[in-house]
Amino acid sequence: MTDRLFSILIFSLFVFSSCQSQTTTKQNSDTTQPTQAVTNQQPNFNYVVEVPNDWTIRDTFMQDGMRIRFLLSPQSLSIDYPAGNILVASMEGRNIEDFTTRNMNYLKSNMPGIVILERGKIDSTIYNGQWFTYTKEQNGVVRDMINYIIPLNGFAYMITCGSNKGSINKYRTTFDKIAKSFKG
Repeated sequence: MTDRLFSILIFSLFVFSSCQSQTTTKQNSDTTQPTQAVTNQQPNFNYVVEVPNDWTIRDTFMQDGMRIRFLLSPQSLSIDYPAGNILVASMEGRNIEDFTTRNMNYLKSNMPGIVILERGKIDSTIYNGQWFTYTKEQNGVVRDMINYIIPLNGFAYMITCGSNKGSINKYRTTFDKIAKSFKG
């Protein structure tokens, strides 16, 4: 199950790095849910994140029921293409430290060209989340990335944001605000 979730994470990073903005502007609260996790609980897909007013939120379901929420910037920012996605995965009984470490190690060993740069804690009194930054090259495009991991009821809400090489500092405040706005 873990390998499947990480494979989906890798696939979503691929989709994330090549997707284009859509016109949907509201969060979708569909009732379709993926299969139950190991904990026999379902993750909460009615979570909320706040994005800038000109950004778009688009929910997509994979064939196996995995739900991905895309956070897409407006065309006016297409030179740097800042964007994000949110995946939910079972933490399989791991604490946030172990889950984050495993996620980082999986990326390094399964995606050539990944370079982990920094790791830290999300400054929040609501949840004990973590983040890590990395660079990746995919299809000849180098992206600066940040992955926020927010644990809630045995699930990890993974918010991955990024922008074209060298531009993440312009968007880091926006990405941090999106992660800190999470309400599950």
